[in-house]
Amino acid sequence: MSVASKTYGEGESEAHILQRVLEYKQNMSEPYDTINTNVYIRYYIKTQRRNFLLTTIPTMHAIAKGNREFTGESYNDILVKEGVLLQSVRRLNTGTIPRYRNTMSTLLNYLMPNVYEKSILANQILSPFNAHNTKLYKYNIRRLQEGKVEIVFRPKRHNTQLLSGSAIVEEEMGKILRVRLKGEYDMVNFRIDAEMGSEGQYSLFPKVCDIDATFKFLGNKITSSYHSVYDNPVTLADTVVNSHDMTIMEEVRPTPLPENIKDIYSRHASIINNIDTVELRRESRRWDRVLWDVMGDHLLTRTKGRFGSDGQGYFRLSPILNPLYLSYSKRKGITYKMKLRGSYSFTPNRDISLSFNAGYSFKQHQFYFKAPLKFTYNKRRNAFVAIEVGNGNRITFSSIVNRKINDTLDSLSISRINLKYFKDFYLKLTDNYEITERWGIRPGLVYHERSAVDKAGFSSLGLQTRYFSFAPSLQLRYRPWGKKGAIFTVDYERGIKLNKKYMDYERIELDASWKKQYNRLRSLSTRIGGGLYTSKSRNSYFLDYANFKDENIPIGWNDDWTGEFQLLRSKWYNSSEYYVRTNITYESPLMILSRIPYIGRLMEMERVYMNSLFAEHLHPYIEVGYGFTNRFFSMGAFIATRNLSYDGIGCRFTFELFRDW
Repeated sequence: MSVASKTYGEGESEAHILQRVLEYKQNMSEPYDTINTNVYIRYYIKTQRRNFLLTTIPTMHAIAKGNREFTGESYNDILVKEGVLLQSVRRLNTGTIPRYRNTMSTLLNYLMPNVYEKSILANQILSPFNAHNTKLYKYNIRRLQEGKVEIVFRPKRHNTQLLSGSAIVEEEMGKILRVRLKGEYDMVNFRIDAEMGSEGQYSLFPKVCDIDATFKFLGNKITSSYHSVYDNPVTLADTVVNSHDMTIMEEVRPTPLPENIKDIYSRHASIINNIDTVELRRESRRWDRVLWDVMGDHLLTRTKGRFGSDGQGYFRLSPILNPLYLSYSKRKGITYKMKLRGSYSFTPNRDISLSFNAGYSFKQHQFYFKAPLKFTYNKRRNAFVAIEVGNGNRITFSSIVNRKINDTLDSLSISRINLKYFKDFYLKLTDNYEITERWGIRPGLVYHERSAVDKAGFSSLGLQTRYFSFAPSLQLRYRPWGKKGAIFTVDYERGIKLNKKYMDYERIELDASWKKQYNRLRSLSTRIGGGLYTSKSRNSYFLDYANFKDENIPIGWNDDWTGEFQLLRSKWYNSSEYYVRTNITYESPLMILSRIPYIGRLMEMERVYMNSLFAEHLHPYIEVGYGFTNRFFSMGAFIATRNLSYDGIGCRFTFELFRDW
């Protein structure tokens, strides 16, 4: 295997050294197994500059007022399998931040860099010590004493997904003994200094890891340092969960506290012990504190936490008032969104979860929501029962009006009435089960109630204002190459005419999707599908597909941009008795804008889109676009043609600030 790198000194021998580093993980004799260990973490945070905007940043509200220096410690049990952190239980949590809240928790991800994997973090930051990434770096190797070498590396292109730094390596085995990394990602400039474990699979991860980081945002500047020690000998009892007992922390702390940390602890204890109790009784101070906490905890910042005796319950609520949750598209205009997540684990194989997604379109003056409640009764088979309540897009069906025109021949009077939209309320009940790794089944029931927005106008024409449908449904799934390959689905739905207000119909859809992951965080997403109504009664005015619909609550870069039509008008989703669609998206962190100086270093991911649709009156509809995301926002620009004629141009914009915080 050749290594695309530039080396200095003795030429080819340096390339061999680098080769041994790249192959160290594969050449390990010890099997790669699950690691269960104890981790001690200490942090120091200082607010150099701050203003009110600091309260809008997730986890920053706790340090946006009052003291400017904070410190804390935690002791955690972690479970790691194949380089992935599966579980983390916080046993101890002490510190000077009010209520022991988490702050800048995104930096905790940097404390366990996977230097031998394709990415240092989960799908973020490309490692210079993985063979697939060597084309992106330049290397300089220098021999040291005692069989060690130093590898200095820097990126060939300045980009937020790349690093610079150095590593001390054992020359004979290619094992990294110590690594220093420098980079900038998600508005954080960081330096990582990690001393790796001594032997076996523990040598793939740090034994000790230190981080120095600086965060800057609109006049705010926060500096912080983190110190972590792995494989500590003391294992605390399972009954100790999120304890704030400083006595226990002093017993398990692996290294003495630095003097500056002791000083902060001492000042904090002095303040606590000398609080003026008379001052606390003053109403103005009390209400000021209550108002600040309420605004910070519930209005301006993300709320999350755990509950239950062993922390088996979890909830997470997005900020209620936060301008960073705005998005824009040509069709919907500005949309404000929020989401709530919650779950409770009964056993490792069984849990219940609730999700509530909502959004308001200011252009359409419409509130959207969907709320699925899911009970998983067998995780190994992905077996769950789910019930979902929501409202769909307002849809137009001129066939109702046209039929009345044909009956009355009075189109002039009808045109004076606003008969444009129907509201849609739906209820779905499904039961999912993976029969094997390749085959899955999902039977269900679907109920829709469509009601006219202008009820008076329909009543004046003698038309009913509400239409109903009730249908059993069935989905079959087939994965010929297992869970990492393509998935083929067949969806069938048959309406039952319970009375004259219910629609009678039959619909079938076929769909195939595949996301192929390539090296260096590149991927290709493809989707092709089609559907048709095989039968439809005279009063079945509404066409509603399972796999071809307008997603009305935009989430961000990681939602279904790759399988959506961005400029297609909403009426086309419900106006044809058949459709055939294709969607192709290519994604890469280093594509077009990343090659431009200064701008390119901020680019995280870029995409190219190609979408096509065949339906009634669309032969074809084609959409092409380009999009990118960075630490601030994601944006896409699209152009569309209909029947080979220009049909429009538009863009989509979503704030991405602090999505991983």
